[in-house]
Amino acid sequence: MIQSTTRQADPLLAALPELLIDLIEYQLSNNEADTDEELRDYFIRRGLSPAQADRAVEYRDDYLSEVHWGRETPIRGGGAQRCNSQAGRVETEKSKKSKMARR
Repeated sequence: MIQSTTRQADPLLAALPELLIDLIEYQLSNNEADTDEELRDYFIRRGLSPAQADRAVEYRDDYLSEVHWGRETPIRGGGAQRCNSQAGRVETEKSKKSKMARR
């Protein structure tokens, strides 16, 4: 699994057309019904290479467990803003780290 602290855009996926990245991120965030293999096959049918489909599926847990705002996502680069449902607010990676350092 790729961790959500990714800062750089994923070089294998970020160069894809915006609409295709939107489709990938939508599926990664919302498709809980399909297996990883089914999701991989779906991505390939939509035009991804097998390597790109495999890489996209590696991000699945991150997209299902974190809310990413706007275009700051693990695939596009960033992923720095997240909804902290326990605290009831949106946190940036910086505020999350500084809070952890104070403990």
